[in-house]
Amino acid sequence: MTTEAMQSYVQNSVLTEYQRDPEQEKALANNPEDTILLLLEGAIHKGALAIACHNSRSFTEKGFHLGRMTSIIDALRDRLDFKFNIAYDLETLYYYIDQCLQASVHETGTEQLEAAIQILNEIQEAWVISMQDAEKMTA
Repeated sequence: MTTEAMQSYVQNSVLTEYQRDPEQEKALANNPEDTILLLLEGAIHKGALAIACHNSRSFTEKGFHLGRMTSIIDALRDRLDFKFNIAYDLETLYYYIDQCLQASVHETGTEQLEAAIQILNEIQEAWVISMQDAEKMTA
């Protein structure tokens, strides 16, 4: 993708208004596992956009995407159920991701942001495997 095409993609993604879909929201409310997966995908996507913005020196847009990413991490944190021990591990990972995002605001490269995205990718992969295993158990 050329720099011009990337900038156009980034600008359009920043300016695209979020469209609420009541039917989709109802379906997600009834299926929290899919909600978690969508939040993880959204955080990873926002991270990729933040990297693209950093590389194109669009630092205001980068900040916008980092803010959205932080909001998504907070939403994931809010959904933790501390009846299960894994919630404590996820809380620690989300805290570390948040620290990486804060550090990425002023970094000259994208190492901290890439570290946050890598962790989110690994959580997402584990979540998908967990969902597949749960489906096998109920089938």
